[in-house]
Amino acid sequence: MPFGQIPALEDGSLRLYESRAIGRYLASKYRSQGIDLLPPVDDTQGWAHFEQFASVEYSQFYDAAVQVLWLKLFNPAFGIPSDEAATKAGVEKLHAKLDVLDKILSKQSYLGGPGFTIVDTFYMPAVNSLYKAGEGPAFEQRKNLGAWWNKVSSRESWKKVNEN
Repeated sequence: MPFGQIPALEDGSLRLYESRAIGRYLASKYRSQGIDLLPPVDDTQGWAHFEQFASVEYSQFYDAAVQVLWLKLFNPAFGIPSDEAATKAGVEKLHAKLDVLDKILSKQSYLGGPGFTIVDTFYMPAVNSLYKAGEGPAFEQRKNLGAWWNKVSSRESWKKVNEN
């Protein structure tokens, strides 16, 4: 793969990298098997919202989440001293993003639209890690976001992935 990193997927002649692209590809390829994780093909507004919230995850939520994860979880694991001012600023930035997500979820059941989609799965690893970093109350204090997390994290597939 061009950047020499994973995740990567080889499927016949297709060589694909980047987790979100791989996820979209697999959801499309196998959409008739099991749970459909994409909007209906002919629902242009559904696709627009789906892509919008996928972009929000990547361009708004993910950066804020990763900053907090480095400061609260990864740096201490590597023996890097904590920076209280940076941590406070990072948490405030993250909480502002969570406020927006909570408002979005006041109007729809899932982050990708009215039903569970692959967009929800894009958020789930970072949210799970944020809980491990002590940010669980930030989700639980936001009614809609907390309800969303309880819903998606109680899915059998998520439980199976997180067994060990």
